This record gives sequence, structure tokens and C-alpha cells, in this order.
Amino acid sequence: MRRAILIYNPTAGRRRAQGRLPAIVEALDAGGFDVEARPTAAPGDATRIARQAARGGVETVFALGGDGTLREAAAGLLGSDLELGFLPGGTVNVMALAFGLPRDALAAARRMGGLEARRVDVGLCGGEAFLMSFSAGFDAAVMAGQSPALKRRLGPPAVFLAGLACWWRYAYPEIAFRADGAAAERAILVAALNAPYYGGAFRVAPEADMGDGRLDLLLLRAPGRRRARAATLGFWRDVALGRHLRRRDLEHRRVRSVEILTPPGIPLQLDGDVLAASPPLRVTLSPHRLKVLTAPPA
Repeated sequence: MRRAILIYNPTAGRRRAQGRLPAIVEALDAGGFDVEARPTAAPGDATRIARQAARGGVETVFALGGDGTLREAAAGLLGSDLELGFLPGGTVNVMALAFGLPRDALAAARRMGGLEARRVDVGLCGGEAFLMSFSAGFDAAVMAGQSPALKRRLGPPAVFLAGLACWWRYAYPEIAFRADGAAAERAILVAALNAPYYGGAFRVAPEADMGDGRLDLLLLRAPGRRRARAATLGFWRDVALGRHLRRRDLEHRRVRSVEILTPPGIPLQLDGDVLAASPPLRVTLSPHRLKVLTAPPA
């Protein structure tokens, strides 16, 4: 039996995952893990518990909750040899798609014993780690504008409603940025992705690879509020249809770093969590810093 810690967020996913905790622990036990469950009570708890596990002879850390819980747990394991397993129990669970897992915690728990460990790159920004995405602009404003109570009650539709409200009232300022130390440029949306999925079950960066040492940079350019509003709506429509990379106002690059220069106070997000920071700041990638349990390649 492999000794494991199960970090769980009691409030994630409208509290459904917590009610299934005994069955999840039983499934992990059947997969060869000797599990001790530990709840989080405040932001940062998952990072603290994971760091303690890294010093305490544990082999595997499981994170049961949303993408934010996984991101926090990952931050506590950077550079260690412990395996991190994700048990999706949040509202959206984008990370499960990236790791080839079911978007259901119990179904994922039943598969953990047969998964393989893979080292992946980890993004860094403002002293915080991220696994999948950083963005500045509209998408981050949507995350900041969500009602936690409504999200718990409605689930994914709450994200759509927040996006609709934000689409109308957001100011769409131009963001000054620099990629790989080159000359400064401007865009209304700057998204640096470490994985294919973004904004839900959308393959926004289809060729992104969490182990290639590069960020997939997406830039939406449409100066002026009216044009920006139309471009943003069109971009997400085309994302849903899988044709966004053909847009003339969208640019896609592979980079190692991005600097956000201005404006101060622009909304920022990491893996769906609001980043309480303000430009100037730098986004980088740390290669192979985390060992995660993923489904074998098809």
C-alpha cells in the first residue's frame, strides 16, 4: 500500500464531493493507497498540507475539489518526488480533461491505481504557480465578477451568466505586454496557456503540451470598446465551434515568458482563480517541476 494524503475542499462543487468522501477513500484503498483525508478551511491550506506531506514520508497527494484546490496543492509539491492525483469535485474541472481523467471524483478515484506518473511544466506569476492558464483582460474579469453563492447553487451556468454580464460592462482596455523580451505590443486579451483546455471543455490551444517548456500565447486585438466587445463575443463563439484559430484578430505564438506592463489594475487570473496583483509582472514556465498522475497516452 502506498501512503497517501487526500486534501479535500468541503465547499467545492456545491459540496457534493464531501458527501462522497467515504466512497472515494474506499476506491483509492482498492487501488493500493493507504489514505488519510485532510480538509481545507481557508485559502492556502492545500499548499500547507501538501508541503507537510512532502516532508512526512507520503508518496502520493490527492486533491479533491476544483481546479483551484489542485493548483494550491501543486504549489506545495513543486520540485518534490511526490505524485499528485486530481479528483475533480469542483464546478468546471478543466484540469481533469488535461490529465485524461473523468470529470467525476469517484470515477477518477477508481482509476488512480492504474495511472502513470508524468512530470509537467508549471507556470509562475506574481509568486503563484499555475498548471493550465494565465490571462489578463476580459476572461479574468469574468472570474472576478462571479458570485460564489450563485456558482455553488447553479454550477457551470453561473459562469456563463457572469460572462454575459461582464461582456456588456467591461471596459476592454488595451494591455501592453512583451513576449520573450521583445518589443512591447498591445492586445485586449493576453492568455498564456500550458494545456489545451481553457474556459471549460474547449480546446483553445489544441497543440499545447504540458511538458514542452513553452507557453501557448493567445492575443486578441480589437482596439476600441465597441470593436472589442464584438471581437470578444465572436472569439468565444468561434471557440465553441472550434474555428477560433482562423480569426484574423487572433494571434497564436509559442513563447517562454510574457511580461504584462500596463494598465495597472487589469484583471488577472491563474487557473480560474483571481490573481491579486497588478502590472508590471512576469509570467514564466518552470520545466518538469511537478509529478502528476495522468492517463497513459492513447
